[in-house]
Amino acid sequence: MTISALYCCSSDDTKPVEEPVTEEPTPEPTPETSVVINLASAFAVDRYNVVVIDPQVTIENDNGLVPQYKWAIKITGEDGIVKDSVIGDTKTLHFIAPKADKYTVDFTVTLDKLVQQASTTVTVAETGKIYNSIALSLIDFLPSPGYAMDDYEYTTKAEVFERVQSDLTNGELIPLGTFGGYIATKFDHTVINTYGKRDFDIQMNTDGGNAKITPVSIYVAYDANKNGVADENEWYEIAGSEYSKSTTVKNYEVTYHKPDPDKEAVTGAADWQFDTDYLKWSDNKNISGTITKTKKWRRYNYYPQWLGDSYTMKGTKVNLPVKDVSDGQALNWNVGTFEWGYGGIKDPTIDISWAVDKNGNKVHLPGIDFVKVYVPTFVELGYLDLLTNSFKQAQDLNFVD
Repeated sequence: MTISALYCCSSDDTKPVEEPVTEEPTPEPTPETSVVINLASAFAVDRYNVVVIDPQVTIENDNGLVPQYKWAIKITGEDGIVKDSVIGDTKTLHFIAPKADKYTVDFTVTLDKLVQQASTTVTVAETGKIYNSIALSLIDFLPSPGYAMDDYEYTTKAEVFERVQSDLTNGELIPLGTFGGYIATKFDHTVINTYGKRDFDIQMNTDGGNAKITPVSIYVAYDANKNGVADENEWYEIAGSEYSKSTTVKNYEVTYHKPDPDKEAVTGAADWQFDTDYLKWSDNKNISGTITKTKKWRRYNYYPQWLGDSYTMKGTKVNLPVKDVSDGQALNWNVGTFEWGYGGIKDPTIDISWAVDKNGNKVHLPGIDFVKVYVPTFVELGYLDLLTNSFKQAQDLNFVD
């Protein structure tokens, strides 16, 4: 009998099973990025007027990159060297120039390493007008209570405006009173929002003598529709160093009530407190109080006599540090200041680019035609009376006659 067994074994001679070969797909070529600029070759405008230059920029395959824009003109420095002067960094340029001339304006679009350029010319013509660096036209004036109001004993708004316009023209100080008191003036030209520079300043009373003075806040307006009026929707606030602080109160309102001239004065414990119940006020935070008439100004009217029984002032209320340095007697005070973006401080120069809308968003103005200055503080300094200030003028810092 024969027995056989069947089995499998490996051998060096056994050939492996070959896997199928898979070819890698050929990658699609990356689309080439391109920038095409379509810019008109020439523009014309009068000096101190705005011409809008809005080129068509077509970008293909930007790969998520954000384009950077630059506008520049050639200027000759004091050293005689011609160099680029940047005048804008947005796609649309609001061109405005103080001098009649023919300007070559270069436009650059940068997308990562890709740079495209185009140029145009702007011919700026003379107007035949004579301009002034100072905003000398009064458009509005409404002071808050203060002892200096006694010098304005008028019964009509027309009389007050005539007096204030005269003071403005002659460079005299114009009192604004306490919180909310304001003056609005107009330039005879558009103050240019010069790229990278301060544009105008606000000059206030810098010597209060024994009295203390407050910084002032600023609103600006550009006459976009050229109707010669500062429309309500054209006003923007200059957001200075205190604007975003937690102690700053937006949309603050105070209502002042006319004192009764026949009411008997309520004297206080201190000798300087002639009438502690002189002028009542209330605000939109459900707080009310009275302004004390001090002995020094006991014969003065603090309330503007041409106004009715009450009136309300609005604005951004800013906290100003003050400290009694007379052992609680309220006779002497240290008063703080603000760093930048206000009048009545060490450096009262203003950059129009600091302007914001009512929601705090930055706005881009080519320039301004109107300035409004108002008192943002609401402080009594005992013997020294209300903390106030007086306006002198607003002036274009880059003015060219």
